[in-house]
Amino acid sequence: MLHRSAALVAVLIALAPASAPAAERDPDWPCVQILVPTLSPGQIWSGDPIDGKAEDWRDIPGMEPVLKRILNRRADAEQEEEAIARFADGLGPDRNAALTALFAGAFDALNRDRSAAIAAIHRYAHQQRELLDSIDKALTRLQELPADAPEAAALKDDIAWRRRILDDRRRYQSALCDQPVKLEQKAGRIAREIAARLD
Repeated sequence: MLHRSAALVAVLIALAPASAPAAERDPDWPCVQILVPTLSPGQIWSGDPIDGKAEDWRDIPGMEPVLKRILNRRADAEQEEEAIARFADGLGPDRNAALTALFAGAFDALNRDRSAAIAAIHRYAHQQRELLDSIDKALTRLQELPADAPEAAALKDDIAWRRRILDDRRRYQSALCDQPVKLEQKAGRIAREIAARLD
C-alpha cells in the first residue's frame, strides 16, 4: 500500500505552480505562468484609447468579416497581417478611427476568450483539489482498517481508480495553461499589425 503522505506529496508537487511563493499561491491556479486576470490594452496598444469603443466596429462597413478572420484561432500571423493590411488599404480619411475600432473589437473578444480560458483553468484545478481530497480521505480510512478487511480491498481499488483519473487529467494541464498565453500573444500581434498602419 502506498504511504498516504508520500502519495499526497507526489500529487501536490505535480499540481503546485513552481514560480510563486507558497504564501502567494492561489490554490485554484496550477499554472507556472503568473495569473493576470484581465489584460489592459495599454500593455500592448500604442494608439488612441479604446475605452468604450468595443462595439464601434459594428458601425463600420466591411469590418465584421475582418474581425472574424483575425479572431479565428486557426489563423496564423501571416493571415492576420494580410487581413489587416487589406482592410487598412481600403480606408479613407477616418482611417485611424476605423483601425482603432478594429483593435477595440478584437481586444474585447480576445480578452473575453482569455477570461473564459482562465475560468476553465480554475474549474480544472478546483476539481483536481477535490479529487485529491477524496484520495486523502480514502487513504486515511484505509490506514484505519485491518489489511484483510473486505472494505480495504474495495478502498484500494477506489484509490487506484481516482489516482488514474487525477493523472489522466493532469496531462491536460499544460495545454490548458497555454491557452491564456496564446490569446495574449495573438492580441499582441494584432495590436502591432494594426498600430503599424495608423497615420
